[in-house]
Amino acid sequence: MKRFVSSILLQIACVILPSAMAPAQTVNDRDIASRVSAYLRPFAVSGNLSGTVLIARSGRVLFRQSYGMANYELRVPNSNETRYHIASVAKPFTAAAILQLQEQGRLSVSDHVSKYVPDFSNGDQITLDNLLTHSSGISDINGLEDYDTFARSPHTIDQLVAKFAGLPLEFAPGSKQRYSNSNYILLALILEKVSCESYENYLRKHIFEPAGMHDSGVDGDASRLIPLAASGYNPAGISGFDKAPYMDWSSKTGAGSLYSTVEDLYRFDRALNTDALLKRTTQQKYFVEGDDNVYGWYTWNSRLGHRLLAAKGHGPGFTAELDRFPDDDVTIIVLSNSYGTASQHPIADALAAIVFGQQLPPNTPQRAVTIPETLLASYAGQYQFGPDYFDPNAKFTLTAKDGFLLMHIGDRNAALVPVSETAFLERTFFGRVVMTRDVEGRVSGLTCRYGDKTFTARR
Repeated sequence: MKRFVSSILLQIACVILPSAMAPAQTVNDRDIASRVSAYLRPFAVSGNLSGTVLIARSGRVLFRQSYGMANYELRVPNSNETRYHIASVAKPFTAAAILQLQEQGRLSVSDHVSKYVPDFSNGDQITLDNLLTHSSGISDINGLEDYDTFARSPHTIDQLVAKFAGLPLEFAPGSKQRYSNSNYILLALILEKVSCESYENYLRKHIFEPAGMHDSGVDGDASRLIPLAASGYNPAGISGFDKAPYMDWSSKTGAGSLYSTVEDLYRFDRALNTDALLKRTTQQKYFVEGDDNVYGWYTWNSRLGHRLLAAKGHGPGFTAELDRFPDDDVTIIVLSNSYGTASQHPIADALAAIVFGQQLPPNTPQRAVTIPETLLASYAGQYQFGPDYFDPNAKFTLTAKDGFLLMHIGDRNAALVPVSETAFLERTFFGRVVMTRDVEGRVSGLTCRYGDKTFTARR
């Protein structure tokens, strides 16, 4: 099931939008703010947006608004100062730190891992560039069977690297790309060895402080208080939340252990528009389009007709999106303390369409409707996807609850909210589920759409 989650997240990340959905129109700042507010309202009302949104163009913040609660138990609202875990949006920071050391002549991305970690298995075949472009072949620590238990305890970087150092490579280094958090954990270790500073201290002194990011940091010690920090949640029921499973964020060092605010991420974006952190020639050379994440970024030369560098994070109880359209000087940041991915797709994509004056994609209905209990109960039962599903031939169960269906698949549950008598919204990954019947009127299966992929399951 861990493969399922990583696969579906990659699919959502790489939803391909038309380069020109409609003739673009220039939209003034006030109209952008008004349209964004109207677009986001249904997501907030339905519990599918809990977090903070910032949109800027040409150095001006056009929209900045918070939704939902930073802590649902204490009823503390999210604010523009709320600090969120940003998960894999940390990867561009780790990559920038490595590139800084290269600019200083202290390492080269063409160096082999064995130069810095001599006892790392196959380190003489893997370059730092392989790590930075997810082309190393190193297994993803997140996919290990005992990872969920392992990640509940604090770990040093050496302990994290030891967890995957002896595993066989999944493919020859440089032969393909496959996203692996292990790559960036190993980069954090190399960063410490070369700089003679801890990962946390290096980022603070050489990235956070030069960029003016005073509300960001590394969550490497679970006993430390983080002022204004949001708690993390999973979507539950029709519009509510459950607490996210506990994780010690030290287990994400280098790959996803940072917290930040929308303002600080915007300061990071501004710093990348200058030579304050990295020379622009360095960025032009390494921040390029690839089949997967490259130097921390997903890069498209034409997304809605504009070049886009996107950083995407998804961890227990949180999602994060930092979208930079450098040629247009447009920045879109969405930070959320919900594991639901609506903040990334469709929200981030739609916000870009609004800014660029393009037609919005069709809305996914979100408002829950009441359907007869007998009809809801008729959908309960066991189902199975086909071999094309993220987790091939996965079996799952639908259970009728109070006004919604609960989908239990592998080790996860997802609420299916009725938006009509036959259609449901899957809240966690914002999928659309439609029940199907055979010629005799009996429930025979369903279709499930995530991004631009549609899957069929039989009962």
